[in-house]
Amino acid sequence: MIAKILVGLVVVFAVFFSYLAFQPTEMRVSREIVINASPEQIFPFINNGQKADSWMPWKESDPTVKITYSGPSEGVGSASGWASQGKMGIGQALVVESIENQLVKTKLTYVKPMSMTQFTQLSLQPTSNGTVVQWLVTGQNKFGGRLMHVFLDVDKLVGSQFEKGLTNLKTMVESESKSDSK
Repeated sequence: MIAKILVGLVVVFAVFFSYLAFQPTEMRVSREIVINASPEQIFPFINNGQKADSWMPWKESDPTVKITYSGPSEGVGSASGWASQGKMGIGQALVVESIENQLVKTKLTYVKPMSMTQFTQLSLQPTSNGTVVQWLVTGQNKFGGRLMHVFLDVDKLVGSQFEKGLTNLKTMVESESKSDSK
């Protein structure tokens, strides 16, 4: 009887780990919003780390986080680092590409609670209704990430934070553009 239970457990684990092995090796989460403003009005809020921190939702999850800035204040080479005893852990965001009024790519390096690297991209696409702002994050989905995806809906979890941040950005930019037009 015990042998049958052990064989059953081995089969269950083998099926589970086989399932994990065939999960995507790249993680990708994306959200977008239309902001009633031009790319020129939005770009400073995504190209400058301090301005970006004013609308990104992360600080709300841990108000005690310590944020530092280094390098130029905007564009390629500008960096922000964070250290948190709470949910945010320790890491750094470094701008690796900046195309004026079009996009900003950032390399995210996490040290704690786990070590990993991701890339984010904020892109601006003008439309007749304003500008579509897309926030995208990609990264390698190693074993731990694939395991986490089995138990958590990472797209929903991270995507909800992106939606919150994009809504904050929309409110900030549109209110600033209204006050500038007065």
